[in-house]
Order: sequence, then C-alpha cells, then structure tokens
Amino acid sequence: MFPNSVRRAAVVAGHHPFIVGALGTLLAMGVLGVSLLTLVAARATAIQHAHETSRNVAAVLTSNISRTVDAADQSLRLLIAALDKPAVQHMGADVRHELLFNATATSRYVTGMGVTDERGQLLDGCCSSTHHWNFGDRDYFLVHRQSAKVGLYVSAIYRARSRGGIEAMALSRRINGADGSFKGVALVAIDLEYFRHLLDGLDVGSHGVTAIVRTDGTLVARNPYLPPALSPNFNKSPTFPRMVNQDTGFYAARSSTDGVLRLYTFQRVPGTPLIAVVAPALDDVLASWRTLSWIVGASAFAISIAFCAVVWLLAFALRDRALGEERLTELTQTDALTGLKNRRALDEALQNEWERLQRNDSQLSVLFVDADHFKQYNDKHGHAEGDKALKHLARCIAQCVSRRGDCAARYGGEEFVVVLPDTQLKDALRMAESIRETVERLWHTPNEACSAALHPFTVSIGCSTGWRGHPATLVELTKAADSALYEAKRAGRNCVRSAGQAAAD
Repeated sequence: MFPNSVRRAAVVAGHHPFIVGALGTLLAMGVLGVSLLTLVAARATAIQHAHETSRNVAAVLTSNISRTVDAADQSLRLLIAALDKPAVQHMGADVRHELLFNATATSRYVTGMGVTDERGQLLDGCCSSTHHWNFGDRDYFLVHRQSAKVGLYVSAIYRARSRGGIEAMALSRRINGADGSFKGVALVAIDLEYFRHLLDGLDVGSHGVTAIVRTDGTLVARNPYLPPALSPNFNKSPTFPRMVNQDTGFYAARSSTDGVLRLYTFQRVPGTPLIAVVAPALDDVLASWRTLSWIVGASAFAISIAFCAVVWLLAFALRDRALGEERLTELTQTDALTGLKNRRALDEALQNEWERLQRNDSQLSVLFVDADHFKQYNDKHGHAEGDKALKHLARCIAQCVSRRGDCAARYGGEEFVVVLPDTQLKDALRMAESIRETVERLWHTPNEACSAALHPFTVSIGCSTGWRGHPATLVELTKAADSALYEAKRAGRNCVRSAGQAAAD
C-alpha cells in the first residue's frame, strides 16, 4: 500500500493535471536551462583557453625578438666602444673591417652592419669595406642627428640599397665625439625574413593569424603571408589604439582585411615599437565546442520533450483515475432510486455541519420530509408507482433546495432529510413550505416533471434549528426535527411543523 502522503499527492495531481504538467514542463525547461548555462560556461572556457594559449605564444614571440634586439644592441655598443680605441683606429682598413664586421656578416638574417659619418656617408660595413652608400635620408640617421637622447632606435621598414632592395629594419645608436657632438651612426640591419621565420612555425588554426606590427600601424610580418600591396595600415583600425596604449591585452574584433572575427592577444616587445599579435579565429576556437553543443543540445531537448510527454500522460492518467474515484465515491453516496444523497452521505454532512456550527455563531436547520400514507399508496398502486412517486418527490426537493452547501438526502423508505447550513428557523420553515407546495401544486398543473399518469400524494415536514450550545448534541437536533414531523402527521398531514411549535402544542 502507498503511504497516505503519496495517495494525497496523487489525488491533488488528479484534480490539477495542468499544474502537474506545467511543473513537469518547468522542470524540463530547467534541465534545458542548466544545459544551456553549461554550454555557455564551456564556450567561455574555450575562449579563455584560447586566450591563455595565445598569450603564451605571444610571450614566446616577444622573448625571441627581445633576445635578438638585445644581441644587436650589444653588438652596436661593442662596435662603438671599439671605434673609440686608439689601437683600432690605427689599424689598416682591411684588418679593422675584418675585426669589426666579419663575425656579423655570417648571421643569417643580418643584411648589414655599418658605421656612418656625421653626413650619413657609410664609412665601413659588414657587407663590404668599399661601399660608399649615403644614408643621410634614413629615419634612423635623422633621429640620432637631431637628438643625443634617443638611445637604441628601431627604424621604419625600408628596402636595403646594399642588398638589392631586401626589406629590412635597422637598429641604430648614435656615435658621439669627445665633446659630445654628433659623429655619425652605428647600425645593424635585420632582414624582415627573420620575423616571417618566427611566425612560420606557429599554428593558430586554419583561419588564425600571427603578426608583428609596429606602433605606427605598419605590418612587419604576417602568417599567413600577405602581399605588400594588400597589407593595410592598422593605424586606421578603431581597435588598434588598444595595442599602442597597452603593453598587453586581449579583445575580439573583425579583421579589416578579410572580415573574420578573431580573438586578438597582443604583447609589446620591451624597448621597441614592435607588437607581437596572435589572433586565432573564433570559429576555429569554438569548432569542438559547437559540435559538443549540437550533441548536448539535441540530447537535452529530446530528453526534455520525452519527459514532458510522460509527465502530461501521467497527469491525465491521474486525472482520469481521480475522476473515476470521484464517480465511485459519488455512487457510494448517492441513492440509486432518487439520485439524492444516501444515508451515509447524510450522516457525514450532518456531522460536518454540526462541527462547523460549534466554531461559529451561525444556525443549522434540519427538515424531515415524509410522504403521507405511503404504505397505502404502495398497496393501492403498486411498488412501481411508489418508486415513481419517490422520484417525483426527490425532484421537488432538489428543485427547492438549490443553495450551495445545502444537502438533500433520502433517509430511508419514503422519508427524506434536508440539511440547511447558515439558515434561521423562519427561513427553514419557508423552505419547507415551498417543498410542500411544490409537491401539491404540480398535481394541479401537470407538466414534464409530473406525468399525468402519476397518482397524487402529499408530504408532511418537520423542522428544527440549532445553534452553538443548543441543543447539546446533534442527536437532539435531529430528534427534534423527527418529533416535529410526527406532530405534522398528527395535525392532519400535508403541513409543516417546527420543533418549537411541537413543544408548544
């Protein structure tokens, strides 16, 4: 057997199938919501992981470039220091050239290293001691001539005159005379192929991009490679100031070159105008997450739909069961002949109303209704006609007793009881008289409710009214109504008497 709480829950569910179904639907929606929140969290995790990976890659790029810049700067310092030594100054040109530049000439990505005079004329360099290029128009020469406080300078991209137009960048330092005057520039030129080589070994997805960019917006190198004719100047991009104004950062934006939405992680190379950029495409980052979303989303949706269907089927099944139990209960409380409540339902109604009466200041009235001379009626007309008469009497009572909360029941045989909560004696007597008149009047005005073939009869009615504390018990109240009924019989039948009248008589 199920516990009472379970049975009560089943009854509630049976009476409110839509509430049960709605709660089940809400639960399913909650599961879908949790799945959605989980997928949203997984998406954020995927993006965060991509950012951390990009940050590590950018850090490696920055570290490699910094080491190259530091090595070049150290070479420049050593070169300038060597030029100031008298022993080096008195060496022959070939010996000095071999001493100062031959080691640098073997570097793979160094396209040039040299020294100029105060007019920009190349005095000596790693490529050849016989070249006489003038670099007085280069930005790295002009900036050092104008200021003695520049320190290490990283030039704009240019095409090397000494190497057939190879794209390069120069790292330069100022050479000062003994009195601090400008005596020229020492420089190291790095082939841009160096930066492209750094980027070629990085894989950030099929649609991702890695790049080295100057703070003026010039693209130094990019993977995948972008021809110079298609290379944009990022200075015009609305998001580029973030890279210029911060040492490191992360943001999502669409590329101005191909329109792809990418996750940009950038880091400034210390002491230089160079920025390392790692930008995987958002679609590549979320590819595995998108597959997982379809699987989880479709599964959660299918399970939720199935759950809702089961809940609604169960709710309606419980409703049908509850309705069946209600019909069964109603049958057990209904008199089969008249359709009114039976003795069991009457006893329950009387007990409930009596208990309610003890808790308030209302009044409870009870009517006992009895068909006059009904034994002789059965003997004369037969029990079938008697049953018709009882059905007619029940219809008359039900027609008059129509308030919600009133209870009309067959007490036994030809006797009926009417329970009238919240009803004073005068109103109860009015109700009783209405019942008596209805039974009597219908014989004189036959209609569908009263067949002309039905033999006439009358009723006698006894009435009693109680309130809290009077009478002392329910039995006394019903006994008073029964006594009033017998008084109506003694008074000639087809009349109404109350308990008070019976006592007075």
